[in-house]
Amino acid sequence: MSPRTTNPRLVGLYLGLVFLSGTLVGAVGHVLYSSKATVAAAKAKPRFSHEEARKRYLREMETRLGLEPGQTQQLVGILDEFRSRYKAAHARIEPEMKQIQEEQRNKIRGILSDGQRTEYEKLLEEKDKKHREGKGPGPGI
Repeated sequence: MSPRTTNPRLVGLYLGLVFLSGTLVGAVGHVLYSSKATVAAAKAKPRFSHEEARKRYLREMETRLGLEPGQTQQLVGILDEFRSRYKAAHARIEPEMKQIQEEQRNKIRGILSDGQRTEYEKLLEEKDKKHREGKGPGPGI
């Protein structure tokens, strides 16, 4: 038996096909990933104001529990009472939370180079702006 020789053109053709198929799979994957991210963003529920959330909660309680008008009035009173307590608790802990956040940011700044620190400050400003607009998570991450 004679040893089998490989045709360089055939090897080149196979390599070219493998490369092209990889490119095609990558392109299709990118399109699918991009479209899913866009669809997910479109499906994201809009944030409701506290007042809208409260109204939805009251309607749900009335509907699911079959509350009578007197019970609904009592529920509104309870929600009002505890809203003020929540606000008071938030006001007490907010300074400590801000201090913790600033300590975290300072530690992060400490490990960054000057260029990274500049970019980090931009990133923080973007996150803080989104948080103020109600479009993102809180500033401390």
